[in-house]
Amino acid sequence: MLEPLLKRFPALRTRDVEEMRAWLEPMLSLRGIDMPQAGQRFDCMLNHCQLRDISLVYAQYGSPFTMRLQQNDFFLHGFPLTGAGEATCNGQHVVVRPETGGIVAGPHSHASLRYDESFSHLVLKISPAALTRRLSLLLGKPVDPPLELTGRIRPTAAAAQLRLVKFLAEEVDRSEERLPDMMLCELEDAVVLNYLLNTEHNYSGLLAGAPPAAAPWQVRRAVDYMEQHWGEAITIEMLTQITETSARSLFQLFKKTHDVSPMVYLSQVRMRHAKAMLSSPAPETSVTKVGFLCGFSNMGNFAMKYFSAFGEKPSHTLRNSLR
Repeated sequence: MLEPLLKRFPALRTRDVEEMRAWLEPMLSLRGIDMPQAGQRFDCMLNHCQLRDISLVYAQYGSPFTMRLQQNDFFLHGFPLTGAGEATCNGQHVVVRPETGGIVAGPHSHASLRYDESFSHLVLKISPAALTRRLSLLLGKPVDPPLELTGRIRPTAAAAQLRLVKFLAEEVDRSEERLPDMMLCELEDAVVLNYLLNTEHNYSGLLAGAPPAAAPWQVRRAVDYMEQHWGEAITIEMLTQITETSARSLFQLFKKTHDVSPMVYLSQVRMRHAKAMLSSPAPETSVTKVGFLCGFSNMGNFAMKYFSAFGEKPSHTLRNSLR
């Protein structure tokens, strides 16, 4: 067995399955566990370190077991360190060994995991807000639709991410001669960035630099109209009249050139203007005024949409810009 990680952050030492279940349920969205040999060999060690936007969990169990996870509200990557097993995650079957790269999952995932008695792993958890903020910066536009994983990751990419995550874990575990806090924050940011670049998702093509198709004149005319009239009511019927094409054709053209529908693109334009106004506010700027300007009568819906696009509340953007 390898030396445990995160020894300075003990969370649980137990031979009580129910005690382990109680700890894992909120931490990893545990929904069920079966450990038939627990009375013979079960000896659980859980270490947990919470950082700014990510958390790290080291676990070893000492007994074969099966667990079910469902409906989490975070993104994760589980890195097997010793032992072996198998998992079914969102309908995909995965062999789990140190050399295979482990498993990745996002919000609303469900998985069934079965591991042997020598199994240990390091689990990386990332908040959706952190990934959304970073993805929006990489794309240069609001994140719409939301980030969704395919569940696939290349073993070589996973190995590189594990090296980075282990290095971060080893640094926070030091009691002396640690890296400065600023560098630890930069390491954490590198882990988030690497997750986006090496885990397959619905924005992977854009991040890989796949060039968009040249926009035909109908799309250019619709985009120009949106940019000029983003603060006004715009319907798909209006766009079809302006572009002299059918709604179906317009949808297909936008999907080909921008990978979203016309109305999702309009939402991105409005969110981009909202962020610009909140980031460089005039003296009279308020979240409510910006929301109304961008076509929202319900400020709760505006805040929710803004958070989904940028990973922070509009009030936080405005407050940070006034510092």
